[in-house]
Amino acid sequence: MYKSGFSVMLLTIIISAVGVAIAISALSDSTQIAKTNINITDANINKSKASGCVEKVFAKLRAYKFYGGDETFTDGCRVYTISGIGNSARIIQTKVDSIILETKITQINPKIVIEYQKQISIAELDQNNPYVIDSLALRLWLKADRAEVNNGQPVFRLNNATDDLIDFAQLSNQSNLAPKLITNAIKNRPALRFDGINDFLTGTVTSIQNSGLSVVIVGKTANTSNTDQTYIAKFDTPNNEREWRLQNDEFNVVSNTLSFANNNTNFNILSALWSPISPQMSLSINNNTATNATGVTSITNTSEPIIVGANLQGSTGFLNGDIAEILVYNKKLSTDELNKVRTYFNTKYTIY
Repeated sequence: MYKSGFSVMLLTIIISAVGVAIAISALSDSTQIAKTNINITDANINKSKASGCVEKVFAKLRAYKFYGGDETFTDGCRVYTISGIGNSARIIQTKVDSIILETKITQINPKIVIEYQKQISIAELDQNNPYVIDSLALRLWLKADRAEVNNGQPVFRLNNATDDLIDFAQLSNQSNLAPKLITNAIKNRPALRFDGINDFLTGTVTSIQNSGLSVVIVGKTANTSNTDQTYIAKFDTPNNEREWRLQNDEFNVVSNTLSFANNNTNFNILSALWSPISPQMSLSINNNTATNATGVTSITNTSEPIIVGANLQGSTGFLNGDIAEILVYNKKLSTDELNKVRTYFNTKYTIY
């Protein structure tokens, strides 16, 4: 009995030892596998980050089908223009580090259906995209399709689509002072609608113009008889003088004014350019020949907030109309660059 019990115990110990050895061996193998999995290349990490960037776009498109991209997330994920509208046939181009992915989806809701996803070169991006033209000079890109509200709701906040943090808000947070989002304002795309009474958005305090200025907007006025409607303005409060302002009938830079005839209530592409080199001021509608003027050679560059939809901190010059997009570069665009921007907008909105 004693020997039998001892044999059983000895056998148990041997089996346990073998089990431990096997476990240690398995753990070693498991650890080795884990090390192999962790030892991945930077290229694989970038691909993973690029795929994560696309997933962020999917999330926004599910919530707001009119979302148009053109923004940089905090993790460096750049979303370029998302083509198409509605629930199908959308092409998304994103960039993380050196990897640019193009993803085509044929359905957004109830689930995302991907037709293809492939890596492309920077040359295959839309070279007319305002960000591609000059990302460093593009200081402000205000886009109605970044408003995360539904049709007819007030827009209290709208984030800038460039890499700069010049965001906009209705600081009083009162719905009667905020523009409303109209999701099918132009070619089934959204625009901000200002009531002409007291709607406006205030931008982050900033110094924006550098050696030049280019302001390009897609907008319209509902009432052409009122010639004091502001699309976007910047006022130098300490010196009590205008920095610059684009309204429905003129472009102001400091004390100089360049007027134009805007006698329709359609959406137009308005392009207002300034530089210290003659001719200092240039103004055009759509792809028409620009009107030029000489005048002021410098702008007092103070850190004052930009106002959209009104003048002088939302006290006068209220816009009775719509704004789909506003671009502001801190340089005077060349003729070729301006033509590219206008082509980009016209392809998107079919204005002329």
